[in-house]
Amino acid sequence: MFYADTFRLSQHKVLTEYALPLGRGWSRGSCDVPQATGRHFISDHSFIFFTLQVVEDYTARWQVPLPQLQVLQTALCCFTSASVSFPVECEHVQYVLSRLALSLFELLLFFGKDEFYEAPLKDILASVQECQEQLIRYDNEDLKLVIYVIKDGGPWENPVLQAILKGKSEPQDIVDKYLRSENQLFFELRVRYLIACERIAEAVALITTCLSHVEVSKNLYYHQAYFTCLHMTNLTDRLLHEHVLRIDCRDGVQIICNTEQEGKTVLALLLSEAFLITQLQTGEMYCIWDLIFIWSKLQLKTNPSKQAFVESCYQMLRIATNIKVIFPFIKTVINE
Repeated sequence: MFYADTFRLSQHKVLTEYALPLGRGWSRGSCDVPQATGRHFISDHSFIFFTLQVVEDYTARWQVPLPQLQVLQTALCCFTSASVSFPVECEHVQYVLSRLALSLFELLLFFGKDEFYEAPLKDILASVQECQEQLIRYDNEDLKLVIYVIKDGGPWENPVLQAILKGKSEPQDIVDKYLRSENQLFFELRVRYLIACERIAEAVALITTCLSHVEVSKNLYYHQAYFTCLHMTNLTDRLLHEHVLRIDCRDGVQIICNTEQEGKTVLALLLSEAFLITQLQTGEMYCIWDLIFIWSKLQLKTNPSKQAFVESCYQMLRIATNIKVIFPFIKTVINE
C-alpha cells in the first residue's frame, strides 16, 4: 500500500492547495481563469494536466489491474473531496471525470461477475459508487454509465452483449438500442480486450455487430480490428479483399497508418497491398499517390532490398489499368 498511500498524499496536496484557491476564484458555472492569483494558483489547464499526470504515473507502476484500480479509486475519492470548490458547469471537471470513468471501465474488463461481489473489488466499487453520488451534480454521463455497469455485475453481463458474443441472433432493434445505450468507446475497449486475450470468435462477433450499426461503424477501429482478427486466424486473403471493397480508400489509408502505429507492420503491408491493388485494377487515381507512398515505405521496411523493391513495383504496374499510375511509381523509385 506504499504507492497508494504516497499517491493519496500527493493527490490530496494537488487537490487542496491548488484546486481550492481556483474554486474560490471562479464565478459559479464558469471555467474562466480569474485575474487574481495566489501563491498556490495554477491555471485550470495546468491543474487538469498535473492531476491526470499524477494518476498516470502512479498507475503505470503496476502491471496488474487490481492495484491500478485502487489507484483510480484513490484519485476519484480525492477529486470528489475537492469538488466542493469546483463550479458545476466546467468542461475541465467533466474531462477529468470522463477520463477516470473510462479508465475504470477498461480495468473492470479484467474481472468476472463473481469477483464484483468479493473483497477487495466489492469495497473498491462501493467507494466508486459513493463518489458518484457525491458528484451527481456534475451529471457526467461516462461516470453514470460505469455505475450502471457495476450494478449490472460487470462490463460483460448485459444479456444482449452475451448473446452477441455467443453468436446468437437478437432482434436488430434490441441490438441497436443496446449499442446506443453506452459510450461507443466502451465497445472498442471490449474488442481490444478480446483480441488481446485471443478470443477471436467473440471479438469478430462484436466487431461485425458494431459494423452493422450506422453510427457505431463510423469508428474506423472496427475495420482495423476485423483485419487484425483475420490476420491472426490466417483467413486474410479472400475475406480481407472482400472487406477492403467495403471501405473508402481515404479511410483505408487511415486504417493502414493506425495499424502500423500499433506495430503491426506485416498486416499494414498486407492492407496497403490490398487497397493499392484494388485501385490499380479499377484504374481509379483516388488516393493512389498516398497508397503507393505508404506501400513503398512498408515494403522497404520489411525487405530493404532495392532490387526486390523495384521488382515489386514492376509487378504492381502490370496490374494497373490506368497508364497514369506510372508517374507515382517512377517518383517513388527515384526517391528510394
